[in-house]
Amino acid sequence: MLQTNDSNSIMVVDDKPANLKLLEKMLSDKGYQVRPFPKSPMALNAAINDRPDLILLDINMPEMDGFEVCQRLKANERTKDIPVIFISALTETLDKIKAFGVGGVDYVTKPFQFEEVYARVKTHLNLKRAQQMVEEKNQLLEKTLSDLQAAQKKLIQSEKMAALGVLTAGIAHEINNPVNFIKTSAFGLEQDIKDIEELLSFYNENCSRCHNDGAIKERLESIKRDIDFDLLIKELPELMHNLQEGVSRTQEIVSSLRLYSRMDDFDFKRTDIHTLVDSALVILKNRYSNIIEVVREYGPIPEVYGNPGKLIQVFTNIIANAVDSLQSMASGSSNTMGLPDKKRITIRTSVASRDEIEYIVVDIADNGPGIARSDLDKIFDPFFTTKDIGKGSGLGLSISSGIIREHNGLIEVSNLPESGAVFSVLLPFKEEKKS
Repeated sequence: MLQTNDSNSIMVVDDKPANLKLLEKMLSDKGYQVRPFPKSPMALNAAINDRPDLILLDINMPEMDGFEVCQRLKANERTKDIPVIFISALTETLDKIKAFGVGGVDYVTKPFQFEEVYARVKTHLNLKRAQQMVEEKNQLLEKTLSDLQAAQKKLIQSEKMAALGVLTAGIAHEINNPVNFIKTSAFGLEQDIKDIEELLSFYNENCSRCHNDGAIKERLESIKRDIDFDLLIKELPELMHNLQEGVSRTQEIVSSLRLYSRMDDFDFKRTDIHTLVDSALVILKNRYSNIIEVVREYGPIPEVYGNPGKLIQVFTNIIANAVDSLQSMASGSSNTMGLPDKKRITIRTSVASRDEIEYIVVDIADNGPGIARSDLDKIFDPFFTTKDIGKGSGLGLSISSGIIREHNGLIEVSNLPESGAVFSVLLPFKEEKKS
């Protein structure tokens, strides 16, 4: 059974006291809660303030007929879904059509048979209950669909990250070989250039004593002017230094990418947190160099067991968010909002104890505008982002939180007293017993 009588409230509206008493008694005997009203305005107000499950409504009434009452009920957001059954002595087809036209669900003519009234009441209450169940199922389905879509987006993102890891590993491997070749060649070239510089310098210092021929001397001076000999001798070491610096920088990037690409390696291994943080900084360097000062305050910490690639992703996400926060600061905002002139990210590492568990703590703090208090509790929720549309998926911190949980760690966020925010990553470790 869809309906239970004792849960249903029925409003009966009729200006004839005899009809009210009869319907009240008969419906009460069937277990319904009956609310009789002899006046339509009173019934209308009562229906709005305390909605019944169904209304039996007479048509011919003083002050306001049943058609108008039904129209007003259907026009009101609170009462529009209440089923209305008209009970009337009017038997003309046009009256019935009008009753359905103003929103009635059924029509019973007087004098009525109670069994007919009861059957129609029961049917429409069941229909209403069924409709409510369908709406509840639809809401549940919509929520399930929304959850599935969110899970699908997260899965797609994970697949993208996995594919990116494979691609990155391949790129790092392919780049590493030519970089090593360039590095070896640059070292040999540096030695050769030093020999040539020594020869040219010696020749330049002694050419006047070795050659008395004026034409040769003039030709030599002409060549030196054409090649800007003095500048060339000065630039060669600088160019070699830049070449070697570029090779070293490329090797750092390749090394960091190779670590980052190991996200799908499920093996946990002994890991140096400082190396992982430095790798994340290398990956992001082009985003903050010459704009933001990065301060490393590394303390003495032991290694932890973890997945290097996934932990680099965590540090990359947090540092990238700090960079975005600092870059969002308007120029000159320090004068109007109390924000600092120098944009800074400070990374501190330390050891702390919490609930008798020893943790390595990585604090990543910025001196930007901080996080709105209303957003602090939602910052790690999937798809939550404060960035403009197209600039953030809202998955970075959610994924980071999941990674840290995989490591049995904690990730926390808070605002700093002065300005900015700090993300704290806590990773458990066990100190090895000293013999």
